[in-house]
Formats: sequence, C-alpha cells, structure tokens
Amino acid sequence: PTSTNEDELSKYNQDWTNHYQGHSQLALRPQTTAEVSSILSYCNKNLIGVVPQGGNTGLCGGATPISNEIILSLQDMNQINCLDEHSGILQCDSGCILQNLHEYAYDKGFLFPLDIGSKGTCQIGGNVSTNAGGQYFYRFGGLHGTVVGLEVVLPNGRILQLNIDDVDVAVSSDKGVRRRSSSHRKDNTGYDLKHLFIGAEGTLGIITKVAIACP
Repeated sequence: PTSTNEDELSKYNQDWTNHYQGHSQLALRPQTTAEVSSILSYCNKNLIGVVPQGGNTGLCGGATPISNEIILSLQDMNQINCLDEHSGILQCDSGCILQNLHEYAYDKGFLFPLDIGSKGTCQIGGNVSTNAGGQYFYRFGGLHGTVVGLEVVLPNGRILQLNIDDVDVAVSSDKGVRRRSSSHRKDNTGYDLKHLFIGAEGTLGIITKVAIACP
C-alpha cells in the first residue's frame, strides 16, 4: 500500500511533538520482508533517499524526513509469529505494537521485557532500532541482552537472518501442535552481527523481524 494524498501523508511527515516537519510525497507500507528488500534495492540503485518509520513516537525527529525522501512505514508488518513456551522466545514482525506484544505474552504466562510510556503506539522494530530502555531496564537489562535474533534488510536489498528464520517450526506432542521459535538463547556461530543494528536507528539496515526472550 502507498500514500500520496497530502492529508494522508501529514501523519508521516510530522513527528509526535509537531516540531519537525518533512515534505515527503510518498509513503510506502510494505507487508513482507521481500517487499522491503525490493523497495530498498530499487532506491539504492536510483539514489533515492529512504526514511524508515515505525510508530513515529520519537521526540527528536529521527523518523521525520528532512526533505522529500520516501517514507518506508513498517506498520503493516504486524504479525506475531510465535512464543516458544519452552525457551520463552517471542518472534514477531517489526511493526507489532508494543502493547499487543505485552498482552500476547501475558496470555501465555510470560512478561514482555520492555515497557515504555508510548507502548500503545510504538512498534518493536523502532524500539530495537533506538535501543529503547523503559522501566524494566534495571530488572531485565537492555535490548542488547534480551533480543536474541533479528531479520534485517540492508540498503542494497540483501536480507540478513541473524539467529532467526522466516518461518517458525511446528512441533507435535501429546498436547497437540505447538509453535517453536527458530531462534536460540545462545548462538556463538561466528560474529553476533545483530548488535550492530540495535540502536543504529535504521542507518545500517531496516529491521523486519525480532526474536526476544521473555521471562
């Protein structure tokens, strides 16, 4: 889906404080990682600026275009893939609203380890991209400790899956079929590249999926 109407674009061009104002004429809302990859590959080849945007709840204009760049909103990538009841790892799209993740984890007997004031609007991809802290920081640590896997699309369109797969695994047992995360709490097979993207604010790539450990 796309937005080109000026009224529709206003919510993407203005930050939460109304202090920063962009002039983008196009907002794209991909629904899959493949679409994000296609968009970034095209823009990279044609030298078109891209501003990734989550819930647009920031207070410093980091998700606001400075001129007429394309806005790439992750709001339509909002599926929760699974919560592995053995490992406690929740895997979801980066456009998931934080409040929805809290409720999903709570219903399964877990606590989502990030809680901030804008949780009713902000998205987990933006939280990870800005290395958000919140009231659980001193109890569970920061996102560098709780995020166990990421799927990221680089500016040239290349997709990186860092301790995460695109499809979760279905496991049959005497209690029926349950969903199991493809991520692991420990993965020392080479460089732990996911830490480069936590707090990078989309400058190195756009996060499309997140796997996070829930106590």
